[in-house]
Amino acid sequence: MTLLRRRLTLAGLLGMAGLASAQQPDSARPPVLVGHWRRTRIVLEEPVDDHLTLGADGRMTTWQVKATSRSTPQAGRWRVQEGQLMLQVPGEAEGGAPYFIHEGRLVFPNIPNRRQFWERMP
Repeated sequence: MTLLRRRLTLAGLLGMAGLASAQQPDSARPPVLVGHWRRTRIVLEEPVDDHLTLGADGRMTTWQVKATSRSTPQAGRWRVQEGQLMLQVPGEAEGGAPYFIHEGRLVFPNIPNRRQFWERMP
């Protein structure tokens, strides 16, 4: 299992393709999603920043930063289908979840009691 898949699986981001869709316009790559996103979470009392870049051309990169380390960036592809943000890394099954933009923040996955809030990075 790749590092990216473990991170995304632990975060509840992959394997949710059958869930109800968010209220978003249907477009393969909505411009509002294009950019660099970051969320911070606490794992065993240590802050972990998860980074996700979504390119207008469908390219995706993700990596983690901790106080003492930084993971190797993992490349992949992204798209939106029926209101779900779909992510895929080479050699792995595509997975996704509903998303929403709220006050400039990416809510992904947009699932009650599992919502994650991502900040747009400059």
